[in-house]
Amino acid sequence: MSDDLRRIAEALERLAPAPAAAPDFAGADAFVWHVAPDRLEPVAHVSRVDLPLLVGIDRSRDTLLANTRQFARGLPANNALLWGARGMGKSSLVKAVQRRSGAKDLRSRSLN
Repeated sequence: MSDDLRRIAEALERLAPAPAAAPDFAGADAFVWHVAPDRLEPVAHVSRVDLPLLVGIDRSRDTLLANTRQFARGLPANNALLWGARGMGKSSLVKAVQRRSGAKDLRSRSLN
C-alpha cells in the first residue's frame, strides 16, 4: 500500500468510534435496539400483562406460545412475525409469552 493510502487509512481508523461493549445478557430479560450508535440497551423493568388478559387473539397466542416453547427446548421452531396497527397488543403478547413459556434464558429484543 502506498504511504499516502496508509496514512489515510490510519487517519480514518482514528476517527472511527470504538466498538460498543457487548451488553450483559444475563443482567436483563429484555433489550431495546438503538441506532446511532448501534447498541442493545437493557430494559430494567419489563412491563408485562398476564396472558389471559389478552383477548381476541387466541389463535395467535396459542401458536406463538407453542412455537416459543419448542424454541426454548432446542426443538425445531419457526421465526415469528407479528404485524398490525400500533396498539394492537403485539409487544404485550410477546412479553406475556416470554413469561409463560418458562424458559429461563429466553431474552426479547425490541427494534425501534
